[in-house]
Amino acid sequence: MNPSPLVHVLIINWNGLEHLQDCFESLLSSPYSNAKFILLDNATDDDSVAYVREHFGNDPRVDFRLLDENLGWSRANNEGMKAALDAGADYVLLLNNDTRVEPDFLDKLVEHAESDPEIGALSPRILMFDDSQIINSVGLEASIIGSGWDRGIGRIDSLEWDSNEAILGVCGAAMFLRTSALQESGLLPDDFEIYLDDLDLCLRIWNSGYTIKLCYASVVHHKFSATMGEGKRARHKYYLNTRNRSRIVLRNFPSNQLLRALLTIDFAEAKAVGRAILDGDLWKIPLHLRSWIDFFLYIPKAISHRRTHHPRTASQDLIRNRPLFFPGVVFPENGWYPPIDIDGAEYRPMAKTAEYEHTGGKLRIRIANPHKNVAHTEISITHSDDTIATLDDEKFSHAEFDVLAGTITFRANAIISAEQSGLLHDVGGWISIETDSRNIA
Repeated sequence: MNPSPLVHVLIINWNGLEHLQDCFESLLSSPYSNAKFILLDNATDDDSVAYVREHFGNDPRVDFRLLDENLGWSRANNEGMKAALDAGADYVLLLNNDTRVEPDFLDKLVEHAESDPEIGALSPRILMFDDSQIINSVGLEASIIGSGWDRGIGRIDSLEWDSNEAILGVCGAAMFLRTSALQESGLLPDDFEIYLDDLDLCLRIWNSGYTIKLCYASVVHHKFSATMGEGKRARHKYYLNTRNRSRIVLRNFPSNQLLRALLTIDFAEAKAVGRAILDGDLWKIPLHLRSWIDFFLYIPKAISHRRTHHPRTASQDLIRNRPLFFPGVVFPENGWYPPIDIDGAEYRPMAKTAEYEHTGGKLRIRIANPHKNVAHTEISITHSDDTIATLDDEKFSHAEFDVLAGTITFRANAIISAEQSGLLHDVGGWISIETDSRNIA
């Protein structure tokens, strides 16, 4: 019987002590035997290493790679991947420390990858850490100007995403890579610093003749942060995203697509600068100028890279012409999206499930559906595990009852997709909640 493929799981860490218990406890619940769970520590100055040694170090699958300085995400992961290649690993999983995995996540990834030797990388289904009904990433998408974003971000998780179709790339929070593909594509770019480096590697995997897919059955929960930060941090992030978009195109787009992409970049840059002026974000303008200077300085290095890696057209069908930039995302809070007006009344869109903390007393609930032409909505309402009402937008759209204090849970029996509604997010229904004293939709 052939042994299970060897997998090196690299848990990159820098002063991430508060995340490591969830991460390692979940990893060690995996029944997959031929794996090494390696704390890839970026010269942290908290007690991360000591904590993992004390609490998990007795497990023979746990190992450490301690770096002498903080190399950042790409360079540190490259050090871990080099060691994995030297050790004869068949696969490498890059994993952020602020994650929790399902017990069978690794088995599912290996099983999927072993089923098709042309798969160079797999994306697990990455869900929000504190709201697992919402997707963080089921792959990467990118536009013709090199802008990249998480596929499915902010959408409701459902079997609609379970497809064997190829995807463009894999989010760096949980990135499963075949080492033979890495030997041909090379590792992460060491001059991006951060942002879009995962996309760059994925495009080179495509250019090396491999494909990339989603492994929907493998589940990772991630503490995603959508914030830009503040001050210098926000400005630096904006600059790196702007600069690295051009590098993505220069390094990886095939010659027959390059001119069109560069012309579109010119248009997108003019649009971005114009928007910055209109919005009063004048601090963005020198960052764009700086990125343009970098664009020209980077051309010789990009030419050298292209001679080695030979960009192909294989992934170009997955590159989007529109939108040019990340279209945005809206996350629910306790299952609720910001309120909207429907026929003069305030309603709150909900995700698949939503919760309301009731203080007790009379409750009036109404549902509406501004998109009846595309789908029907039906909402089950429970309190203390008892169903107190089922409302639909056609026959029974409102109810009134006395309810004891406690959590009231709303569950949608169908979902109106973002494609159907034209919104940025999916919706299970639109709800108005009133008590004797106020409307709390």
